[in-house]
Amino acid sequence: MCGIAGLVQPDGSTVDRELLQRMIDSLRHRGPDADGLFVHENVGLGHSRLKIIDTSDAANQPLFNEDESVAVVFNGEIYNFGDLAGELTGRGHRFRTRSDTEVLVHAWEEYGPGCLNRLRGMFAFAIYDSRKRQLFLARDRLGMKPLYYARLPGGFAFASEIKALLLLPDLGRDLDLAAVAEYATYGNSLGERSIYSRIRRLLPGRRMLLDVRSGDGQPEIKQYWRLEFEVDNRATVRDWIEQLDEKFSQAVRLRLVSDVPLGAFLSGGVDSSLIVAYMARHSSKKVQTYTIGFPEEAHDESGYAQQVAAYLGTEHHTEILTPRALKILPELVETYDEPFGDLSAVPTHYLCKMTRRHVTVALSGDGGDESFLGYNRYPGARALDALGRVITPLGRKLSGWMARRLPDGFPGQRSLGRLALREFDLYDHVMGCSPERLSLLTAGVQRAFLADGQKKMAGDYNRFRHLGLLESYQYTDLTNYLPDDILVKVDRASMRHSLEVRCPLVDHEVVELSARIPAGHKLAYWNGKRVLRRLLRRHLPQKLFERPKRGFGVPFSAWFRDEWKPSATEMIADARSPMWDYFDRRAVADRFRQQSLPRLQVAENWWRLLFFYHWCRAKLGR
Repeated sequence: MCGIAGLVQPDGSTVDRELLQRMIDSLRHRGPDADGLFVHENVGLGHSRLKIIDTSDAANQPLFNEDESVAVVFNGEIYNFGDLAGELTGRGHRFRTRSDTEVLVHAWEEYGPGCLNRLRGMFAFAIYDSRKRQLFLARDRLGMKPLYYARLPGGFAFASEIKALLLLPDLGRDLDLAAVAEYATYGNSLGERSIYSRIRRLLPGRRMLLDVRSGDGQPEIKQYWRLEFEVDNRATVRDWIEQLDEKFSQAVRLRLVSDVPLGAFLSGGVDSSLIVAYMARHSSKKVQTYTIGFPEEAHDESGYAQQVAAYLGTEHHTEILTPRALKILPELVETYDEPFGDLSAVPTHYLCKMTRRHVTVALSGDGGDESFLGYNRYPGARALDALGRVITPLGRKLSGWMARRLPDGFPGQRSLGRLALREFDLYDHVMGCSPERLSLLTAGVQRAFLADGQKKMAGDYNRFRHLGLLESYQYTDLTNYLPDDILVKVDRASMRHSLEVRCPLVDHEVVELSARIPAGHKLAYWNGKRVLRRLLRRHLPQKLFERPKRGFGVPFSAWFRDEWKPSATEMIADARSPMWDYFDRRAVADRFRQQSLPRLQVAENWWRLLFFYHWCRAKLGR
């Protein structure tokens, strides 16, 4: 796992090596073991390396082909690199290292942009071909690894994280108003957007080609992979379990290749338990597993994890946390670069920090909820949709009217509001877009959101609507919530501590298989992950994992209770904060006067406000 960055200047000018080095230095947490630069006329590539496979200096990047006409900088892992290296060697290519990175330059020589179809892994990389004078960038299919870019006056720049691009002297820091609104409603920006108007993300499953001779910074972007839902109703549950057993076993086995210590996150839930079970199957050594817990019993799953670890015979490590929620907020602001409102970023930060003390690579169960309908919102939305179909239009309008008049966070308020909604509007509300949250924004930000927000997400929702409500929810989550929230959280928290995290359930072949399984085999009544649970019974007694879903939650209301009032008071009193260019200070103050000690929903809203306030202080100044 690594950090990458690059610059393209107008043709005839030379890349500023000192600037490129500063960009790489800002990514040192992603790759503390080595760094390197390559400059050829108006093109520069930089790399910071975390040594995982072939830890020799010969595998430091940038890496080159035989005559050094093709250079690559790479962040991620190519899990099938052994097979690809054998194939390319048979075609006459010569390898100098044992690293997975080197297959990229030879695959580019052999297949051009078509090389992406042969890769199985998580990746963001840039290839510079000096003969063709082309820069080729690509991001993996599901969005495990990040890649940001910016078009400059007469040039172009890219990096693994926004902080590297902010070092560019003529970039500017104007905010994207729609992205601010997306953060307030969903907790993160969506799709191509970042919080900065001049910085964009390359979407998952996309590639970019840039002619560096033109120097106009106008890249050609194409989609090379798209998930298709081709549901097969002929196979039985047993058939699907057999296919999943084979595919999942392969996905885990491929992710065990490492020249440095490796372990796994273990919560005791279905996803992480399944991963550790397959790790134990394929490993000749005891699997190292890691869990964090909380003193608050209602949120603590460390006991379940310990039981699973004991049954599977792992060497288990547990750490009980009692942090103050706002204590690490400045570090989270620095970690995520842009506002990020997912509360589970807090425990993820601590889990990665703890795990890195023992190993350099960890396997994680992220992605299982999206692929196998594990979230509680799936059966809840199905029930609300069914109820909404039998309620008259007048009844739905009355439900919405009542919800708007209840205090924010009042029990039942959300469900009442959702009864008034159908189709994408219901999904949007389930994901956090509510009038209550939008009302805290200034009028200009609200207008930008209504004019330009949600477009991609609405299109994704409707793409498979003919198949059913659950397929629409699943596809929209896989193409939005997974890459924009879950995988951002995993990448930034792990890389902050120089830890590589691999997610077998985000393997594109596993996800493609899940898209063929009928929703009824994944969600039965209120019980999600039906086929995964059946598969896990082959490895664990059912009593060890069958329990109500909690998610990776935290006792946030308890942690937040003693801190939120003085912090919110300070925020509202700071009339000079740039925050109030985007949020309505009077509306926020009114909400503060109305609310007492927070429930989780209310705590989440205030956490987002306080995160944005501290982010403005750190990034925009006072």
